[in-house]
Amino acid sequence: MEREKDIESSLSFEKVNELEEKRIQSLNDAHIDEEEVLNRANQHLNTWNSYFQENITRGKDDLNFCLRDQWTAVERSEFTRLFKPCMTFNKMYDSTKKIVGEQRKNKPDLLVRSLTGKATQEQINLRADLVRTISYQSQNDLVYQTAFRSSLMMGHGAFQIGLDYESPKSFNRIVTYQAIPDPTVCSWDPTAIKPHKGDGNYCARRYVFTRDEFFATYPYITNPVSYVDPYMLLDFQWTTRDTIIVADYFVKEWFPVIIYKLSNGEVIYDWEWPDYQKIYKEMQSVTEGSEVRRIIDKEIPKIVHERQTQDYEIMHYRMTQNQIIDFSVWPSKQLPIPFVDGDSYWIEGRQYTKSFIHEARDAQKLLNYSRSETAAELKNRRREQWLATPDNILGQEQQWRNPELQQGALIARVDPKTGQLPQKMPAWDISQGLFATSQAATQDMREIMGFSENEEMQGRDISGKARRERKMEGSMSAYVFFDNLNQAIEQGGRVVNDLLDYIIGDEERQMVVAKKNGQTETIIINQRGKNPEEGIVANKLEAGDYDVEIDTGPAFAVQKEIALEFFQQTIANNPQVFNLIADLWAAQLDIQNMEQVKDRLKSLVPPEIIAKEEGKPPPPPQPNPQQQMMQAEMQFKQAEIQEKQAALKIKQEELELKKMQHQLDEAELMVKGEKIKMDAQLNVYDHQLNLEKTKLTHNHGHKKSDEDFAHKIAGILADLHKQEKQHSHERELSMKERKSDN
Repeated sequence: MEREKDIESSLSFEKVNELEEKRIQSLNDAHIDEEEVLNRANQHLNTWNSYFQENITRGKDDLNFCLRDQWTAVERSEFTRLFKPCMTFNKMYDSTKKIVGEQRKNKPDLLVRSLTGKATQEQINLRADLVRTISYQSQNDLVYQTAFRSSLMMGHGAFQIGLDYESPKSFNRIVTYQAIPDPTVCSWDPTAIKPHKGDGNYCARRYVFTRDEFFATYPYITNPVSYVDPYMLLDFQWTTRDTIIVADYFVKEWFPVIIYKLSNGEVIYDWEWPDYQKIYKEMQSVTEGSEVRRIIDKEIPKIVHERQTQDYEIMHYRMTQNQIIDFSVWPSKQLPIPFVDGDSYWIEGRQYTKSFIHEARDAQKLLNYSRSETAAELKNRRREQWLATPDNILGQEQQWRNPELQQGALIARVDPKTGQLPQKMPAWDISQGLFATSQAATQDMREIMGFSENEEMQGRDISGKARRERKMEGSMSAYVFFDNLNQAIEQGGRVVNDLLDYIIGDEERQMVVAKKNGQTETIIINQRGKNPEEGIVANKLEAGDYDVEIDTGPAFAVQKEIALEFFQQTIANNPQVFNLIADLWAAQLDIQNMEQVKDRLKSLVPPEIIAKEEGKPPPPPQPNPQQQMMQAEMQFKQAEIQEKQAALKIKQEELELKKMQHQLDEAELMVKGEKIKMDAQLNVYDHQLNLEKTKLTHNHGHKKSDEDFAHKIAGILADLHKQEKQHSHERELSMKERKSDN
């Protein structure tokens, strides 16, 4: 009835039936046999539980021993029966906390590299920034810490990479890191060999939903059955009350394929070959009859080799025990739940995991036993012990049974035979063997967990070298755990890198990315240019083969101490070096405002060193004050010389102008003289002409005289024209000679 009310308040029965029919139709369209998938998932999960159950049981025992209770029910009952306290002196938890804290200080960075070498550095940096941004936004340091703590205390851990939306009202997909506090809810393929189990064929994880949350998310699932671990049915499960357990099941679906190797070196699938041919045919039709057509004909790739191989796609099923709720193709070639191994070994093909504290459990128990026995002796030592005969306490036996509880005087009589009263015995000494056993148990624990073997140095090893050696021993003892975590982190980075193309798509999207130096930058993914027809897209993810590797970041605490000690000794021996290594020295300090101190001291480092480390061009060198003064003085003298040269040039130009003016005046005088000469000559010719006219006037009657007169007039005019032309030619020659002299 409650379920019916929930449906009525949310969705109508018609809508619920419609959603259920849509679910069944989608399964049929994808050719998915629901019953077959459910049976296969149950078989896989049961196989893992059967294969790994011993490790799970041992891991839970180690975890309970370290965190909850170090006494079994039998041991506690035995000590209680003997009126002895069951005391716990847990020295294992402190050691694990220190190792977890050391891991937390290490901030690994994921680097992207190209497998083929064809990707540009800009493309590699863009992918690395996006992977780093997703890691920071998901608070992956807490995710890694949770998985690492589980591997230390249980022998194995896990975390998951998932897909989600930016908000309930957004269509933008994001990648998230998800912590898994209890790795026993996960399952993997037992045939996987790699530490992160990414080479397996499947993985799964069980989630706990409240009933309200489940029916709000999946209202069309009307009769869900929780996915309960069959090996835990005998235990009381709080998750079976008012909750529903859902499983996420990722499985690789294998299929055969044929691949071709082309003459240009590319390798493609057989179904890609027709598209390849179509592209080149279109290029040939466009360039028909041109020189480009002949070039294209020569570059058309041909099939060189062919072979059959296999490939897979990962299917993601979300299911209850009896239904597939949802399914999709996982857009990555990597399983999204990396296994975080502790310290594993293989015997007869079976993996056995071991926690960091497992071998030290017996030493911890011995410490608890010896200290509890010591406490029991201290407790019993407070009781008063008396030596008396029966005649001494005759009639007062009840009073003397517990003399330490008696208030007032103890009543006794003199023994008639010995004549003595009861004698008080001195308190016995606590067994020194218990103290020695406690010290030996403590030393055994330290040696088993890989710390200093010389316990006598405790409290006296005040030198930095001694402390560093002891820390180094502890770090190396947990090195396998650190390395296995790093391999799982690398595998998680590969999953994120595969998912980038899926979540980014082809649309423009504004994102804030984290750079390697810790700074953030706002960029637009798939940013189109001003002219969309040109097809220029900035910050676009290009297809290619990439891999992810881990940069463990800052060194371990011990290595940081070594670096700090080295820098301090170097600065003490040569203080002038401080400006060259100021930022590196500050990076080794474990103080609250280390980043601010580092940034401020970085300003002391020469700019050319910073530019070289950041891959930037070196800035122009800054001259010292003496050089600046010399440069200023030289500039002043150069300016003074330039002023004098300018003044001298002006004077020279003035002289040239005066000289030219003088030459012009001389030419003008010569022209005037020539004009005067020509005027005088013309006057003579006019006088002669007048005389001739007079003569002709006297001979006016004679025709011959007239003709002679005309002829003479023509001759005179010709002579005048010739003389004028000769004078003009002489003036031009004179002007040319003057110009050549100038």
